[in-house]
Amino acid sequence: MTRSATLKSALAALSMALGGCATVQVLPQGQLPTALIVKTPATVGVVVTPETGSYTHKESRASIDYEAQLGPSHKQLVEEIFKAEFADARMFDSVDAARASPGLHAIFEPRIEQFSFASAKETGGTYCAVTIRYQIGIFAPGGQPVDTLTLTGYGSGPAPKIGNGAEELAIAAYAAMRDAAAKFLTQFQGLDVAKPLLASQALQPREGPAPGSPEANALASMAAIEMVPINDPPEVVATSPSTSPGPAGPAPEIPPASPDPAAPESEPAPDPSRLAASHPAT
Repeated sequence: MTRSATLKSALAALSMALGGCATVQVLPQGQLPTALIVKTPATVGVVVTPETGSYTHKESRASIDYEAQLGPSHKQLVEEIFKAEFADARMFDSVDAARASPGLHAIFEPRIEQFSFASAKETGGTYCAVTIRYQIGIFAPGGQPVDTLTLTGYGSGPAPKIGNGAEELAIAAYAAMRDAAAKFLTQFQGLDVAKPLLASQALQPREGPAPGSPEANALASMAAIEMVPINDPPEVVATSPSTSPGPAGPAPEIPPASPDPAAPESEPAPDPSRLAASHPAT
């Protein structure tokens, strides 16, 4: 690209940003270095669905639209990872298609669960950062669930000198992908789920209680998370004067005034211990 073309592209990006209608397209690209590991002696199926292969994260911040097109790089990286980890890795677009293939020891389905980023402006102008969380579903050759792995990759890129930061965010995004890939390649063989595959044995379906049984209901109740509000005012408990904290030192005693016979009889003062709280209890 010539210098004039580069300058025109930069000026166009700058004018879009100043106009408040910029669209930052993040396209992470790269190549995974050769993994120096001993391959697991197993044949596995690797599933990347069409939805995952075209995964795009969209978000708007400060009148700027961000589109991180992660699907194509995710599919390429997944293929590289599993072919580096296993003796034979076959790609499929669904678990049903994989379980119809003979000779598999296991089926893996990596998915992108979350993408988040911080622009250079949000980090103080020195760098940008990206976090990507993955979930890898592991299935037996027949498609029955066995386990689920969670991986989080972190990456950073330089602050943009000019333009909207798309190139720098792409660098950070691919660095996060490589970080997650490195964790999988270096740690997978140490997991319990990998032991049968290291012995070239097929994974067995996960055993669990029958649906509707007391054991299944107990597990479901343990897994449930109660939603607790965090914005309610704190509960105020009224206390009697004998127990409530007071100012330092004893208060001076004031003798009661003599009753005025002409004054109407007043109602008795309420008991302080029965006063309502200043905020309603929640």
